[in-house]
Amino acid sequence: MAKRILVVDDDKEIRDIVAFVLVRHGYMVEGAANGQQLQQHLAMQLPDLIILDVTMPGTDGYALLRKVRNHPSTSHIPVMIITGHVEDIYERISADLGAAYHLTKPFHPLELVEKVQTLMD
Repeated sequence: MAKRILVVDDDKEIRDIVAFVLVRHGYMVEGAANGQQLQQHLAMQLPDLIILDVTMPGTDGYALLRKVRNHPSTSHIPVMIITGHVEDIYERISADLGAAYHLTKPFHPLELVEKVQTLMD
């Protein structure tokens, strides 16, 4: 059975690109545009991986990562952070908050696939 990935990014184009790449590699991908949609998806079915943008309107990705990490039903789900912030401090924050991987936009599709495969094995 294909692994399920939830992509949370307010940029529909990024969600579509990530989904296109990962579906071609055998993953089931769903998208969410914000924290509210993330919570709705988590209430219905837990994914095997969450790919989470940092900068979004409303609740930012780091606050959402804290919620995922602190809830007993989701604390085990690996989270990959994707962000346009290139400063080193963001990678450190991602790690400190429990992200499994931090990927800076723009990223190469093969790097995305490699990291997802590593997290799914």
